[in-house]
Amino acid sequence: MLMAASTTRPSSLRRSAGALTLGVGLLLAGLQPANAQSAAGSAPDGGFSELPRSEQDQKLQEQGLTRDDLAREDALKKLRSSTDTDFYSTPAQLPAANGGVVRSEPSTFYLDPVKLIKPNASATRIMYRTTNSKNQAVATTGTVLQSKAAWRKPGPRPLVVLSSGTQGMGDSCAPSRQMAMGTNYEGLSLAGLINAGYNVVAPDYIGLGTDGAHTYMNRVDQAHAVLDAVRGAQQLGMEGVDAKTPVAAVGYSQGGGATAAAAESAPEYAPEVQLKSAWVGAPPADLTLTGQHIDSSLFSGLSFYVMGAAEDSGVAVRDRLNAEGQRRYDKAQDSCLVGTVLADALVPSEKLTADGRSFSQLLGDPALKAYLDEQTIGAAGRHPRVPVRIAHTVADDVVPYQSGRRLAQKWCASGVNVSMQTLATPTHVGASLEGIPSMLVYLDARFKGIPQTSSCWRL
Repeated sequence: MLMAASTTRPSSLRRSAGALTLGVGLLLAGLQPANAQSAAGSAPDGGFSELPRSEQDQKLQEQGLTRDDLAREDALKKLRSSTDTDFYSTPAQLPAANGGVVRSEPSTFYLDPVKLIKPNASATRIMYRTTNSKNQAVATTGTVLQSKAAWRKPGPRPLVVLSSGTQGMGDSCAPSRQMAMGTNYEGLSLAGLINAGYNVVAPDYIGLGTDGAHTYMNRVDQAHAVLDAVRGAQQLGMEGVDAKTPVAAVGYSQGGGATAAAAESAPEYAPEVQLKSAWVGAPPADLTLTGQHIDSSLFSGLSFYVMGAAEDSGVAVRDRLNAEGQRRYDKAQDSCLVGTVLADALVPSEKLTADGRSFSQLLGDPALKAYLDEQTIGAAGRHPRVPVRIAHTVADDVVPYQSGRRLAQKWCASGVNVSMQTLATPTHVGASLEGIPSMLVYLDARFKGIPQTSSCWRL
């Protein structure tokens, strides 16, 4: 674990270390209580339980975690289960149009699990209709935040759709549920937007909190959930939020992929949405490249999330795993982020497959490869019609830098005005913290009418 920097280290390293430490702390908020028991009581899986207790503590420290952190999450289990589950039940009939609001209700949003800090906004939880990649009408949920801060820039107050980074696969991981409990690690980004005067809508994604499987990183599902969240927010009758409201889309990691997919899908799927720009952080635009990057790494458990989405689309992935692999796969489908990371960190993937191949090798199987290729963002014929900033660190240990850079190159080739920002902070988590002020400065310039300078000439 990164400790406080000494006075002899360069200030840039001190900032990076501080951002990374804070970022790991924020990720703790996404831990599912059920998984807290394994680390607080006995030990997480992944070969971890076979280590002496002193080595277990060392591994937890390397991940920025302690047994007390996980025990605290276990204590939140009863609080989190008190979130109104009836709200998330899908009715027998959905609205006729995408974005149609099924139901809405006042909600709460806390920045901390002790519920001491409330952002300067009113919160409304919504359920709305969207269409998935199977062309089926489904219900999904999200949260609309109406800022109470003054809007001091030219023109009307915009609506920003913030797509959350990876939360997990279990229903309790849904951003709207965690906002109400003060355990959503996107709190800093949301608070920054609210304090800057933006109204915000934050979608939960399909199957996260609602019926069915969460279709993690499914390009079409995420794009539609994001764009229909905008439509849903515009139907609530909130002052200054309607079909004429200017819109920006932002997101990091899974949220960066969802934002990118929404930006390139908007011209066809939601042409009436007044999208003005998009900020795309660390986008997993190429799932094969990302899968190879995290194979048998600290974050290898995320592969089970993608496998779950592929399985939901009819690709038989679970059958390719051995008994231990299937056990881990099944557990991941109902886990939140930190629990999955702890359970499956550094496990050699070839020990989890039926034929001894690694996860990287499985990615080449025809059916799975075809599914992953369909999720690629930036394919020919799909590109945004608005200026886009892509922000990514070269030292990203989850989503490879080339994923973001190649997406920028593809969009540039299609004539998109792309600004490529290379973040300085190492690691995926650390760069996410650097990305927050970057995102706010970017939006400030766009809504002040300052033209974006393209980076395409140097990519």
